Amino acid sequence: MKWMDIDGYTNRFHKLALLCPRMVEPEAVKVEQYLRGLTKSIRGDVTSSQPATINDAVRLAYQLAGQLIQDKADEATEVEKRKGEGDRGSRGDNRREHNRRHNQRRG
Repeated sequence: MKWMDIDGYTNRFHKLALLCPRMVEPEAVKVEQYLRGLTKSIRGDVTSSQPATINDAVRLAYQLAGQLIQDKADEATEVEKRKGEGDRGSRGDNRREHNRRHNQRRG
């Protein structure tokens, strides 16, 4: 599974499970096979919760993926805020330095 394509992976998994039902019987095997295809960042958390059914595993995978996406978005926003603060501060310092030099030349 690519980074956060939970929809695509889950849909493909269900289609393959319909084509090869013996590969995912009983339910515990189906859950195990589903978990194997998840990204490492999600797999560990879903596995540690020991989902009993495929629906439990899918639901938890979606929740964790959504949480990771939100965390990445929040992190990116925070980085942009810090960049903006740094730019404003340096402009102010440059302006003060320019004014100081200009005033020294006059006096």
